Amino acid sequence: MTGLRLGDIQRLRWGDIKPMGKGWAVSIVQHKTGVPVTVPLNDLALSLLPLRPDNDDENVFHLPTMSGNVTKYVRSIRDKAGITGKELTFHCSRHTAATLAISAGAELYSVSKILGHRNLVSTQVYAKVNLEKKMEAVNLTNGVFD
Repeated sequence: MTGLRLGDIQRLRWGDIKPMGKGWAVSIVQHKTGVPVTVPLNDLALSLLPLRPDNDDENVFHLPTMSGNVTKYVRSIRDKAGITGKELTFHCSRHTAATLAISAGAELYSVSKILGHRNLVSTQVYAKVNLEKKMEAVNLTNGVFD
């Protein structure tokens, strides 16, 4: 729900989750890019967090440090869910978060900043997905008045 990369989730500490306005946000410097990002947490993201300990230096999630081991868990979940014909990785959650946000009406610039992209071009791939959905929607009425 945040669009954060696996490496950033693995390193996420409770001290990185801070009050922001009337809610909470993750505020980190991305490990891969060195780009600072602040990602507001919606209700679903907050509901997925474990109980907060007293120690802000503690990791939020206790994940394997090797990405291959995380991939094995994700594949196991995929198989149990009966998903076939699709390679599923942790990184897919990043794409899903961006696509859902844009499909729900979020502006491209905001999604770009949440993902920590250095330029808007990197985020535009998600806008294309949204455009395809819009085309599908308007084409549903083709033939109605023939």
